[in-house]
Amino acid sequence: MKSAATLEDIYFPIERPLKATPGAILDILSTPNELAADVIRYFFSSQGKLLRPALTFLGFAVKQGRPDLENRLLHLAAAFEVFHSATLIHDDIIDSAYIRRSIPTINVKWGAQTAVLVGDYLHDKAIGAVFQNGNEKIVSLFLQTAGTVCDGEIHELKEKDNFNLTENEYLDIVDKKTAALLGCCVEAGAMLAGATPEEAEALKRYGKYFGIAFQIVDDCLDFTGNQQEFGKTLGADCAAGVLTLPLIRLTQLVDEKKKSDVFKIFKSEMGTNKFQTLLSMILEYDTIDYSFEKARQFIEKAKLELLIFPDSPARKSLIQMADYVLERNK
Repeated sequence: MKSAATLEDIYFPIERPLKATPGAILDILSTPNELAADVIRYFFSSQGKLLRPALTFLGFAVKQGRPDLENRLLHLAAAFEVFHSATLIHDDIIDSAYIRRSIPTINVKWGAQTAVLVGDYLHDKAIGAVFQNGNEKIVSLFLQTAGTVCDGEIHELKEKDNFNLTENEYLDIVDKKTAALLGCCVEAGAMLAGATPEEAEALKRYGKYFGIAFQIVDDCLDFTGNQQEFGKTLGADCAAGVLTLPLIRLTQLVDEKKKSDVFKIFKSEMGTNKFQTLLSMILEYDTIDYSFEKARQFIEKAKLELLIFPDSPARKSLIQMADYVLERNK
């Protein structure tokens, strides 16, 4: 059986700009404020997968954008990662998470007040960088997306502890809070390269389908992942009262009495026993397998959107990136 491509393989066509991205991020966030600078250096000392910059670069590369635009592209891609980082910092406060990228979260290390303000700083600097490096259409796309992401976060907050949350409502939240930004990144890269509206829309759909699948897998790993490899606090969603697809599917399969029992366990104080009990039920009813099958369906839809483009290293990487989502463990 052929092994799945690694991120290193997938990123090979965009290796050069991706290596320059951490430096561009720090350029955008440069500040004489010592506390802010310390927190920023700490947060970015543990690098994530850089999915959003990678998608921006691949969207540009699949349309073979002009070399003279590459500096603007680099700072645009970095701005998207900065915006995403702001949402992570705020999420960790809301969820009381204590691990992010295998190190203590900012709210644990510096407190919620500092974390809120640094998250706000990242958010504002990201917007400024997009205005500086994007064209009018990209700026408009980003501002719409930023509003959508915030709306998704608010929607998720509203539905906490709602044991009647439907799968469709869950997917709507995921589409807004995660998939919208991923779609924006790959579409913006293509727009900067001069893609047609039809091509840009196809890539946007690719990014959104990819993003929904990515979040579903992320939600499965919140139950079944290895915390050291996953790099985040396992069970964080449960602890925060957030229902994700494996648990939503469980509530659909059990009778009302069992559903009531599950709800009592879910509402109890978070601890090893609570987490293990819920995990056992989820595994008993195969809701992880069900969720992965949903993710596969979205990945297949994502790959279909790439048929509009001729074969190229960037197109191959986008296909491999879609497949990678289903194989990842972190």
